[in-house]
Amino acid sequence: LVPVQLTVDLKPNLPQETERITRSKGRVFSSHDEPGVYRIWLPNKEPLSGPGLALSRAFGDHYIKDFGLISEPEVTQRNITSRDQFAILATDGVWDVLSNQEAVQIVSSTLDREESARRLVECAVSAWKRKKRGIAMDDITAICLFFHTAAPSQQGCLHSSQKLGNC
Repeated sequence: LVPVQLTVDLKPNLPQETERITRSKGRVFSSHDEPGVYRIWLPNKEPLSGPGLALSRAFGDHYIKDFGLISEPEVTQRNITSRDQFAILATDGVWDVLSNQEAVQIVSSTLDREESARRLVECAVSAWKRKKRGIAMDDITAICLFFHTAAPSQQGCLHSSQKLGNC
């Protein structure tokens, strides 16, 4: 199976996101506590309060809307063909530690479809602990949606590290 990436995580350090944020007087940088985790911060005159926001598009978080945070999504359209087997909808905590190919391999090698999202989450949790030692674990949630007929109990399910605990 060949993965087809349909979205990109819209994080503050992407050039087009940084440009919009800085045009709105917001700031983008990573703190000493979390190197490599870029966040939106209030303008220079504002005190640093809270951890900043590690994403550049969101619902809510109204305190930072005037400084470059927007809720407008980027939309991708793809016609599903008979060659497409499944879609993985997952939070950035999954994609921060697993490649598209790794995720496809995990899901496609799980015999019971109902277990595919759970197994993907468990593998992401394990990879996070290995690759991001000492950094607080991000939300790790996944949905696996299968496109072809299977037993009714195998149509897909939601699993989250928040619900499973640290497996």
